[in-house]
Amino acid sequence: MTLPELPAETTSFIGRTVELARIATVLDTTRLVTLTGPGGVGKTRTAVRAAHRMRDRFDNGVSLVPLSALSDPELLANTVASALHLPEQSALPAADVLAAYLADKRMLLVLDTCEHLVDACAMLCDQLLRSAPDLHIIATSRQPLDVPGEQILPVPPLSVPAGPGEPGAVKGKGAGEDCDALRLFTDRASAAAPGFEVTDDNRADVLSLCRRLDGIPLAIELAVSRLRTLSVEAMLGRLDHRFRLLTGGRRTTVARHQTLRTTIEWSHELSTPEERSLWARLSVFAGEFRLEAAEAVCSDEEDLAEWEVLDALIGLVEKSVVLKVETEEGDRYRMLDTIREFGQEKLAEAGHVAEQHVRKRHVAYFLDECGRFDAEWLTDGQTAWMRRIAHDQANMRAALEHCVATPALACEGLRMATRLWGYWHCAGLLTEGRYWLRRTLDTCAQPCPERVKALWLSSWYMDLQGERGDNWPLLDEAEALARRLGDDAGLAWTLAFRHHTRYFRGLTDGVADGFDDARRRMGEAGDETALMMSGFFVGFFHIMTGATGEGVSLCDDSLRRIEGNPAEGWSRGWALWVKSVGLWLKGDHQHSVETAREGIRIKDALRDVMGIAHFLEGFAWHAAELRHFERVAALQGAADGLWRRASKEPRFGIPILHELHQHAADLARETLGAGAYHEAFSEGTALTMDAAVRLALTENGAAPEVPPQRRGPAEGLTPRERQVAALVAQGLTNREIAEKLVVSKRTVDSHVEHILAKLGFSARSQIAAMHDEEPPGPSEPSEGTRA
Repeated sequence: MTLPELPAETTSFIGRTVELARIATVLDTTRLVTLTGPGGVGKTRTAVRAAHRMRDRFDNGVSLVPLSALSDPELLANTVASALHLPEQSALPAADVLAAYLADKRMLLVLDTCEHLVDACAMLCDQLLRSAPDLHIIATSRQPLDVPGEQILPVPPLSVPAGPGEPGAVKGKGAGEDCDALRLFTDRASAAAPGFEVTDDNRADVLSLCRRLDGIPLAIELAVSRLRTLSVEAMLGRLDHRFRLLTGGRRTTVARHQTLRTTIEWSHELSTPEERSLWARLSVFAGEFRLEAAEAVCSDEEDLAEWEVLDALIGLVEKSVVLKVETEEGDRYRMLDTIREFGQEKLAEAGHVAEQHVRKRHVAYFLDECGRFDAEWLTDGQTAWMRRIAHDQANMRAALEHCVATPALACEGLRMATRLWGYWHCAGLLTEGRYWLRRTLDTCAQPCPERVKALWLSSWYMDLQGERGDNWPLLDEAEALARRLGDDAGLAWTLAFRHHTRYFRGLTDGVADGFDDARRRMGEAGDETALMMSGFFVGFFHIMTGATGEGVSLCDDSLRRIEGNPAEGWSRGWALWVKSVGLWLKGDHQHSVETAREGIRIKDALRDVMGIAHFLEGFAWHAAELRHFERVAALQGAADGLWRRASKEPRFGIPILHELHQHAADLARETLGAGAYHEAFSEGTALTMDAAVRLALTENGAAPEVPPQRRGPAEGLTPRERQVAALVAQGLTNREIAEKLVVSKRTVDSHVEHILAKLGFSARSQIAAMHDEEPPGPSEPSEGTRA
């Protein structure tokens, strides 16, 4: 699994030399550092820059977890897991899944903006740090987390020299005339107002302005954005006037958080009426938003027509109130937390009716988005929609939360949760999906088809997560309600998943006939999606109960129904996996492997962790057949690593799949020995998901991977150790060897230490000399046969 990249810096980073050095030093001795300070002071930029500089310290990567858009503390662990690309396909609590995953990782997490979730963040950090001895955390917050072992590092404003009679200025290293605050102003001014320069004539005014703004980066950037229309002298006059209004002329009494608020209010006053209206209404968005969303949610017939939104948005971008974000689907926008909070205050001041009107439009827009996603989910637009919904996940959560809290919108929330079923499943967010389904079922008691769907979806997700105890009441209610409503399609789905649950509980009597009845009803209801999807999960039942021919035929039927959408990948990948298993059990192993290669590529494109784990198991069966036993162990280890993150029990708990796994493992252990099998298995577990897929897709050679014992100094080394020794002899570094063998650097470090210890050597040069003296023998396994 590859961690997401830290965000690239879109503007130059100014100052913070002392703070960055302190963070690096403190993380040598403690594992939780909390950067504190008021809004706008630069905590996030400092934390991200520190993480960039220290990423080489952490073998398992560095990851940023933005929390500003999250309002529900119950979803904190889920949000962290999602940032780490961990699926929620396990029924275990997300915090426990995180703790288990991080237990053996050397990793740095940056938890950004914790103050509104401080108790939840404190409990999660405490749990993770106790479970994962090599985990380090940088948190940013306006207040400490109060976790044992926490080191608090305040992030001060940028340095600016004190002026004559101005004791409020910020002093510190670099606080001369070429101070950090001045450098920030100069850098941003060159972009905001081309041609503007800090000269001997205006330097004193610029320094005075930076002092008035207390060296707060966000306040300085807001002021700089006005240079196109105001001179520095004019800005000073306006700010001085505003400070006196707020403080009765006592400038020294203004706290730094009040300084920023004053700057924001000043920027608000200088905005046009249309910009002020848009500023307030945009505050209902959580995270990023598109222009179309702003137009739909924020326009109003009275004071902000839809055609005026674009001009107002451009104005807010120019004033640094709204930031433009470039994504793969085009430009999106977002507000910084402090500015959004100010907008929420202004929206509340407009009155409850006005605020509820905007929030209702926000819900309506994203409910419509969910409807379009659901309608186009199993089409060629699938990948684009997955990206789009992922970008809007924070807004979906905000809309769902508002629906749950607003009785009049409760059933809108139920519709939204059910329409997102494909996203919950494909993104591996089954736990979050169940969370919203449960909450919206609790708040919307209205008898409707969406309730039927929410009930059978909940049962299905429970099956996939290994929970098989409380499905019946859900399905009983769904069936009774579907019959009462005359919802033929909902009844067919409910009956299908009733038999799905029976089979997953180990009950087979009557299941085949029950599936046939459900599919007949799907056909009568004209539900092509149901027929396509039921083809591969009913096919799986037939294959597991011995009717492999019928099961493979049902998978082919599903694949034919998808032919009109060749870029659809989610259902196609599952149909190919079920078919590959059926072909293997029929004895058509070559066709099975070809099918699996096609399927794992599709699942990799969708980053479907559970799907990839299933396919890796099949590639291990094939490797055992070819007697490539180190490969068997590595593939099974890679699959096991994904299973532990994706499911309460591996291989769905299906006996036949367990037997196939065990057969391959037993053959590998008998040939390699338990120690070598475990070593290769552990190497597989340490692989990233990308590396595991590459390993699976590597073409197999014809020769067994385990060579006969060789005489000479290396006789006591394992096959993998001999392979590493050969690469050391070629002059490769441990990191280069890790990249060549598709394993972690720590694994190679361990191999080299074992080689030196077994041979009684003290230097790598002795390994090279030994290799030169080795008698000719069978060649070591190539990279292609193992990695």
